[in-house]
Amino acid sequence: MPPIDLPQACGRLEVVLPDAWLGEVIHPEPVPPAADAAAEVERALAQPIGAPPLAGLARSGQRVALIVDDYTRKTPVALMLPPVLEQLLAAGIERDDIRIVAALGTHRPMTGEELAAKLGAAVAEQYPIVNVPSTAKGEMVYLGQASNGIPAWVNRAVAGADLRIGLGMITPHMDAGFSGGAKIILPGVCSSTTVDAFHAASTFIPGNPLGDVDAPLRRSLEQFVAERVPLDLILNAIITLEGKICRCVAGDAVQAHRAGVEHARSVFGTPVRRRYPVVVANCYPYDVDWWQSSKGAMCGDLVTAPKGTLVLVTAAPEGHSTYPLVPHYTGREADELQEQIQSGQVDDVNQAAAGVIIARLKERHGLVLVSGGLTAADAGTMGIDYCDTVEAAVSRAVARLPASEQAGSVAVIPQAGIILPMVTVPS
Repeated sequence: MPPIDLPQACGRLEVVLPDAWLGEVIHPEPVPPAADAAAEVERALAQPIGAPPLAGLARSGQRVALIVDDYTRKTPVALMLPPVLEQLLAAGIERDDIRIVAALGTHRPMTGEELAAKLGAAVAEQYPIVNVPSTAKGEMVYLGQASNGIPAWVNRAVAGADLRIGLGMITPHMDAGFSGGAKIILPGVCSSTTVDAFHAASTFIPGNPLGDVDAPLRRSLEQFVAERVPLDLILNAIITLEGKICRCVAGDAVQAHRAGVEHARSVFGTPVRRRYPVVVANCYPYDVDWWQSSKGAMCGDLVTAPKGTLVLVTAAPEGHSTYPLVPHYTGREADELQEQIQSGQVDDVNQAAAGVIIARLKERHGLVLVSGGLTAADAGTMGIDYCDTVEAAVSRAVARLPASEQAGSVAVIPQAGIILPMVTVPS
């Protein structure tokens, strides 16, 4: 058969598998982009859901925090920001009273080049930008404890704002069901102390929340934000797999988000005939490092039959990036590590929580890593098999199946980092 094209953070990878083995290439039906993306942004702002329009919220003298997602997201912020800024200035807000805050979560600060690409060069030059990591404790202020027990340490530029606006996008998400909405605040602009408490909770959630709009962590983060640091407005894009805006929603952080989720399901959701004994999950577009690649792992999990083989393909040009302990934690037993998180015996709660998630995945399936940026030694530390090529990994996995089960045994997900597979027939 023709090669299967796997996009990567660093180019593309062509994979050739025997026709007889291939059961399904899992890819959503194409959704056309908006005919005029800028007009779609304007339409969303003019028709907010569950909240007044921006012109009714903005007042002269207010301090404004425009919170935007970071380099790991494909949100076309440079297209979305100008009409927001225009309306703020028209309402009498001074340019010096506007702060553009990068919602880094636990990621590294953005480079100047990344900020210019994300915001647009002119905006990056003209407006103050807050680009500080969650570990910058001097830049965080305490806003009390939410009723769910999470302490609210929040970036001071956001905590001190009179008007908070979150700009992001809505895609399937491995912990919160879907990204977007109030997630721009938690974990986006919170301190590592707050993020650790939030992520630690994810280790106690059974199963796989990917695509569940009512996921426990989604409810938890929305409760936290509503109580401690409310958003006044969100502007969220739903983009095609090619990165083009097809729809925007604006308004209340919950109501507008839920409306956006329905659009996101139509873009990223795709029916799958069954669970497969061998699944190749290419972690693009979240494959810059291992931390981001775990999104693709959770997507693949939904399609892999119990005790099947899940082949994780990731370019990971930044390796483990700023998460060097994750491989060590991933190689541990999940129950033991979970107990150590509870008792405060780990060096980094955030990385340990990520380790638990993948360790649980290893209990369900056999994992194989194929990566240009991660090594066989990295895989060994994580207790994961390693292969140099996708073809070799699939051949080994198929060879372990009974001959009667090999035909049609393999599924391939070219963009596992962003899609939502929906199995139509239980295995």
